[in-house]
Amino acid sequence: MPAFVFVLHFRMLIVLIFRMRLLSYLKNRHFLLLLLYAALLILMAVFLHSFLHKHSIHEIMSDLNAIPAYKKIAAVGLTAFSFLILTLYDFMGLKYAGAKIEKKQVMLASFISYAFGNSIGLSMLASGSVRYRYYSACGLSFSDISKVIIFTTATLWIGLIATTGITFVFHAPLIESSWGLPFINLNYIGIALIALIIGYLLVLFRYKEPFSIYSLNVSLPSPSLGFMQVLVGCADWVVVSAVLYVLLPDSLNIGYFTFLSIFMLAQTAGLISHVPGGLLVFETILLSFLPQESVGSAIGALLVFRITYYILPLLAAACLMGFSEILRLKSTVIKHLLFAGRLYNAVTPMLMAAVVFIGGTYLLFSGATPVNPDRLPLLAKLIPLSLMESSHFLASLIGMGLIILSRGLFKKIDLAYQLTLIMLTAGAVLSLLKGAEIETFFLQSVIIFALFPTRRLYNKKSSFFGEVLTKEWFLTIMVIFLVFTWLGFFSYKHVEYRSELWWTFTFDDQAPRFLRAMVGLFSMIAALAFFKLIQPSRPVAAVYADDMRKLIEPVVAKSEDTTAYLAYLPDKQYLFGEDNKSFIMYGTEGRNFISMGDPVGPEESAAELVFRFRKLSEEHGCRAVFYEVGADYIPHYLDAGLKVFKIGEQARVKLTDFSMEGSHWSGMRNTLKKAEKEGCSFRIFTKEEISDMLPVFREISDDWMKSKNSREKQFSLGCFNEDYLIRMPFAAVMKDDKPVAFANLWLAGSKHEISIDLMRYSDNAPKGVMEYLFLKLILHGKEQGYEYFNLGMAPLSGFELHSFSPFWNRLAGIMYKHGERFYNFKGLRSYKEKFKPQWEPRYIAVQSVFALPSALKSVASLISGGTAGIFSK
Repeated sequence: MPAFVFVLHFRMLIVLIFRMRLLSYLKNRHFLLLLLYAALLILMAVFLHSFLHKHSIHEIMSDLNAIPAYKKIAAVGLTAFSFLILTLYDFMGLKYAGAKIEKKQVMLASFISYAFGNSIGLSMLASGSVRYRYYSACGLSFSDISKVIIFTTATLWIGLIATTGITFVFHAPLIESSWGLPFINLNYIGIALIALIIGYLLVLFRYKEPFSIYSLNVSLPSPSLGFMQVLVGCADWVVVSAVLYVLLPDSLNIGYFTFLSIFMLAQTAGLISHVPGGLLVFETILLSFLPQESVGSAIGALLVFRITYYILPLLAAACLMGFSEILRLKSTVIKHLLFAGRLYNAVTPMLMAAVVFIGGTYLLFSGATPVNPDRLPLLAKLIPLSLMESSHFLASLIGMGLIILSRGLFKKIDLAYQLTLIMLTAGAVLSLLKGAEIETFFLQSVIIFALFPTRRLYNKKSSFFGEVLTKEWFLTIMVIFLVFTWLGFFSYKHVEYRSELWWTFTFDDQAPRFLRAMVGLFSMIAALAFFKLIQPSRPVAAVYADDMRKLIEPVVAKSEDTTAYLAYLPDKQYLFGEDNKSFIMYGTEGRNFISMGDPVGPEESAAELVFRFRKLSEEHGCRAVFYEVGADYIPHYLDAGLKVFKIGEQARVKLTDFSMEGSHWSGMRNTLKKAEKEGCSFRIFTKEEISDMLPVFREISDDWMKSKNSREKQFSLGCFNEDYLIRMPFAAVMKDDKPVAFANLWLAGSKHEISIDLMRYSDNAPKGVMEYLFLKLILHGKEQGYEYFNLGMAPLSGFELHSFSPFWNRLAGIMYKHGERFYNFKGLRSYKEKFKPQWEPRYIAVQSVFALPSALKSVASLISGGTAGIFSK
């Protein structure tokens, strides 16, 4: 069976598993999916081996060295031209979104995003995340950025479909009947693909004006912009294919258009597989259609193509990001873009992790291939044999170490950064000692050059074994080790195996070095697995108790987020940071570990806590959920592999600008006057006075609960718990020297924010008493120098509904618009609008969109005190 037939069947199997929803019910579904892709890569390697078994590594290296310099220069020039064409994707996307950015800025964003996305796969996710952080730093709205990302991704696929369709119609690759797919005719597939493109253009002509689908406005590109998508997309794929075509040996004797059709088929399979860069999938399918006698010479061209089109742009992007601190001093573009917002902090670790992974893989695989024999005589004169042997052995171990550490860089672990720099330096030196490999030395030096200035990004204090050496990463390491082993046996297949090889030490015999390195790598992996297995797990969670107060109180007192006071409620558990200066408060319900709000404490420790919380939940077979979180911490949740969904908006009154002058406030001024005429007054009770007043407030609370036929809520709301309430002051409305209404106060550190929790009044309180209390509290907060008054969240409000709105936004918008029967969504928003607040989005972070319903149900259950409480007041 040919390789591409297997890819089709294997991909269908994965889709079938997803369609049957088996993965969604498996505890280790991510691990199973990784196993499936690992099997795909291994089987691709088997197919490659079947192509290469008639060739030797010396033949391939000879063909690689035989590629003329002018062809390599032409490939580099075509690569630069291809990335220049890719910038047109962004220019057209910005035109479609109606946004304008300077040309230099667009070119920089396009280059970084595509250099990153091309190398790691999942182009929409990878390059889209880079593009989002970049363009948001340039001032574009989320809606405009979404349009650009969708447009550029669509252009890539439109170009792929159009180019593949044209080539399949006029120069379809020949599928032999012996391959077992007699029903596939690529000419018909090409016609169908061209029909899709024509249909797309006809739709653009038919719907020139915006139209509505289920009350959502949809705006398609103009016909002229659609034609540009087709032309630019096709031009891009033609130029990319030309990069490889110019590298092919003249003896291959294949026409360009025939090659283009094979290239497009291989690229399509690589993109569908989602393997980073289509690695092995692309090569296997391409080689299966080339003349078998030319496979060896084509391998060299493919290696140069990978280096030219994938690795060199990625290294350039990494150097640009890594040294942006220096460049920004001389370049206003870098100064205003790479350092705006969280672009630099969020994107650079991902880039550096990818680059270090490539550098480690290159160093590792160089230990499985022969050294250039022309360099051995020089080494024999300069260094002793023992130094060369040990350098080769250690370089292979360091290569694997860099692969392992690349995940630590992605996680922003400080120890991983330090070890990576040490290993890169050692690897660069050892590459010279083990074979005078100047190319490897140069690659390691470039990575050091890019990584060194980024030290401040890696400040996460976390367990190396716990965060880096996961079972998924162990599987990845084992696959790489198997590839290393295969490559070594392939390289030295001309050497007859004998037991004496293990103890042969000469400059000329290189196969024994590979065998010793293979055993060393296996021992290294086994040792890491053993230490991971025996590593004790320490308890990291704690429930509220008297001994917790000493840890909680100083953190809450310094927090600028008033919801930190919820930590005093007895329904919380806690996950503390390494230095006990921050914590996550959470509850458990069903299979969900639910954090109430963002981590409490300094933001620099948030990333560590978020990762540890997710790890804690997975250790118990549960899912991590972060409820009612703010926008500032979204990068930390995304880095932890969570998905973020908006659940509403929080209202905050800016007290420094607050004034009750003007016609808008006339009704509220009348409320104040009327209440004071009826004998009402405002009073603050300090914490010291609360103990004596709690019986009075308890009576008011009981009356209020009885009149509302309600019961206490919890988790995200306070309740009348005396141990909780004695820790904060109260505001009360007094009448005849007795409280008739009250609210307990949350006071944030540094007077950043003031908020209220319980709001209750007695039966004999005058009408409008709570509005009177709100107004007096706002005025009191302003007098005391607080910056904001927090009115709390309005659920499901603030959703923008347009043609690009995701399903959740549309569903939430419908619930907000038509759900008054179940909850007063509009009324709550309207009431808070009276105070002219600033609206800030609030989110829920979950592990996948499929986990969202369960997470919302669990949150509702925690707040209501059980599932039954959801359906009662």
